Amino acid sequence: MPVSRKKLSLIQRLSVLIGLIVLLSIGGALIANLLHARSYLEQQLNAQSVDTAHGLALMLTQYHADPVMAQTLLNSSFDQGHFSLIRWEGVDRKALVNLASPQPESDVPGWFRGLLPLEPSPGTAQVSNGWMQAGRIIVQSQPNYAYLSLWRGALHTVYWLCAIGIVAALIGALDIRQMKRQLASVVRQAQAISERRFHKIPIPGIPDLAEVALAMNHMVDRLQRYLDGLRDELDLMRQKVLTDNSTGLPNREAFELRLGGLLKEEEDPVRGFLFLVRVANLMELNQRLGGSKTDALLKRLADDLSQRCQPHPGWMATRLRGADFAMLCPEIDSREACKLADELCACWGRYQSMDLIDRPGVANLAIVPFHSGDGRHQLLTQANQTLSLAEAKGGNAWEMDSRAGAAPDGLLDFNWQSLFDSIHDDHALRLRWYPVCLADGSVAWQEGMLYRVQTEQLPQMSAMRLVAHALRLGRSAALDLKTLELALREGPDGRLAINVSPASLNAADFLPQAQQLLGRHPKRRIHFEFDEAGLADNWQAFVAFARGVRVAGHRVAVEIQGHNMELVARLHEAGIDYLVLDHSLTHNIHQDQGREALLRGMLRMASLMVVELEAKGVASPQDKASLIEIGVQLLTGPAVK
Repeated sequence: MPVSRKKLSLIQRLSVLIGLIVLLSIGGALIANLLHARSYLEQQLNAQSVDTAHGLALMLTQYHADPVMAQTLLNSSFDQGHFSLIRWEGVDRKALVNLASPQPESDVPGWFRGLLPLEPSPGTAQVSNGWMQAGRIIVQSQPNYAYLSLWRGALHTVYWLCAIGIVAALIGALDIRQMKRQLASVVRQAQAISERRFHKIPIPGIPDLAEVALAMNHMVDRLQRYLDGLRDELDLMRQKVLTDNSTGLPNREAFELRLGGLLKEEEDPVRGFLFLVRVANLMELNQRLGGSKTDALLKRLADDLSQRCQPHPGWMATRLRGADFAMLCPEIDSREACKLADELCACWGRYQSMDLIDRPGVANLAIVPFHSGDGRHQLLTQANQTLSLAEAKGGNAWEMDSRAGAAPDGLLDFNWQSLFDSIHDDHALRLRWYPVCLADGSVAWQEGMLYRVQTEQLPQMSAMRLVAHALRLGRSAALDLKTLELALREGPDGRLAINVSPASLNAADFLPQAQQLLGRHPKRRIHFEFDEAGLADNWQAFVAFARGVRVAGHRVAVEIQGHNMELVARLHEAGIDYLVLDHSLTHNIHQDQGREALLRGMLRMASLMVVELEAKGVASPQDKASLIEIGVQLLTGPAVK
């Protein structure tokens, strides 16, 4: 339920309350001061009138009520200007001497006189002539001086009270500002939790807010501990199902799943190279060096292979069995493959100086090209044959299959830099759309896959090829922004999803440019799907990107292969909306109880983070039925169309 903006917030209410208290305090103090001052001045005027009347009456009595002397004495007192009336009345109440002055001009405003009127009582005294009554003296004080004194006192009081009020207001404002900062921290944490971003905040100094923050921090701690425990559980399960225990690399089953996905027939064919690595004389090494040292050698070799795959989405390093390792490197050309082979062989040559082996010659390497549609058995057979040729050359040698001499599409010497320099004006780039469906078959959104149509100069290019060369040249941000532009301009109605490379987050202007493009199409809603490879290296930029686009109603997701559960467990920090399961996790899931158990564990973790799961590349009705039964909410692939 949206919060009404017409109602005052807590801070606004406190500000208004403090303002009212200050105003009432100033007003009350001013009124009390003025009333007291008026009362005092009236008393002083009354006393002055009475004292003067008695003094004049006494002097007239001493002069036996002589009219001439009376006129002189009364004029003398009246001329001082402190009285508005001095009157001598006879016994018959007729005025014998009557001195009165009009109201003099004054700097005191009339409204002030009307607001605080001074009404002093006249002073009277009896005049005697011997034993006979000679009348009475009436004296009325002039209030003009009292009004002036009261007015000046009121102004001084107002000035001081305003100064005190301003100081009090500043102190209150500073306190409210501090309170607002602490309250805003609690509000941001609550909003983050509502957006599936769970993080702790420092405990505020205000006891009431401290209780709320402490409770939410405890909730985040409990959730994080549970996620960590679930992550460890899933890691053990993953290691059992998809990982080689000795080296930490994906095992043969994961390799075959990945290779099968690359070799299947696609609208956008994939090509690349398979690297097959064999450690020389592993059994002899084990006997000569001992088990622990041999394991250290294999672990180092595995790390070197994994390190070279990590920056490249779609690459995979695996351990097939015992002495055999493999690397899948899609969308590289023969020269890049040869360069990579030279790097690996040079790296192995340093193992002896690192005390990992006692003799030169660690392993041999075979390089075999593959293409979508190739048979897996024939590819592996060719790789073994090529590896035998490499072994014949001696230690740390490599051999490339004779079929890999030149690029079949004539792109070996193509200037990829020029393609990305003019990418904003490249009209050959297209997006092919695939539906992402709910379990009931209804379409949730459309996912766009980038490709480049065939032209007179260049063949058709898949997204994987374009991304691979963009990453190599550091131009992935330009490619992803072009993809976003195409989706916004040419995409179908409804929500749309596009793939984004984590490396694009390195560009400082990537988020501002993406927000600018999104701002031109305010009715569009885009889902940004990031590959997990390289995401940890750009984590802060990823969190900032997610917050920057989600505030405008767009969504963020991460595609995972199940090999980095630690990253999955912390995705709640970015507030992602759903996880995309790679084809290797879902292929033939109905026949694999181990991966099914792993998937159920991921579903539990996703439920805790309040995110959905999308299964990608669902190829068979059996897999679709199993995934729906497990609880996966979203599906895409040939079996879903």
